Amino acid sequence: MAHPAIEISGLTKRYGEGDAAVDALKGVDMIVQPGEVVGLIGPSGSGKSTLLKCLGAVIEPSSGRMALAGQTIYHNGWKVADLRALRRDRIGFVFQAPYLIPFLDVTDNVAVLPMLAGVSNGKARDRAREMLAALDVGHRAQAQVPQLSGGEQQRVAIARALVNQPPIILADEPTAPLDSERALTVIRILNEMAQRFGTAIIVVTHDEKIIPTFRRIYHIRDGRTYEEAGAARAA
Repeated sequence: MAHPAIEISGLTKRYGEGDAAVDALKGVDMIVQPGEVVGLIGPSGSGKSTLLKCLGAVIEPSSGRMALAGQTIYHNGWKVADLRALRRDRIGFVFQAPYLIPFLDVTDNVAVLPMLAGVSNGKARDRAREMLAALDVGHRAQAQVPQLSGGEQQRVAIARALVNQPPIILADEPTAPLDSERALTVIRILNEMAQRFGTAIIVVTHDEKIIPTFRRIYHIRDGRTYEEAGAARAA
């Protein structure tokens, strides 16, 4: 059987020492399968951002285990020598703001990641154009970032996250700045891309418009996770 795309067990994160120590994560467990889009919800300060930063190899956990596609990347210490390469090649990021590079056109905004991974400029741009077409913004390939609508910018950001075909994507409030129609479009796209590429996607959100679309939801409260079936499960 294929390994889970994401497997987290007993993950903890402590900030500070002694009386000033704060336990942001207190033993998180989570499994996400390839091709699955999972919601992660919880109040401010519950540990959502800390969990995403740990899983994205942005900060180091204090203990526990994390594995991507069967490879242990952290087990009471990092098991990967090059964390930058891990983030570049195996983890896609989508944020609340698209964070596109304003002086590059749309194609080069997407192509920059495969270029950094050593893909030739021509092949990287070909790959970028293919991904943009898959997300229905291929006609904007030569546009400058300020010429795009908010929804188009978020599609380009999703294309950038997917272009290296990472096994996981971490999406932090990706629909927050969008109206209801565009927010639901973004979630539909994420689901389509997850199925097409077998990508596991975790979506951190407070957006009540999209919460009913998830088949599985992890609540995080006081640094611990609790799984429940999403409203879409019965659909």
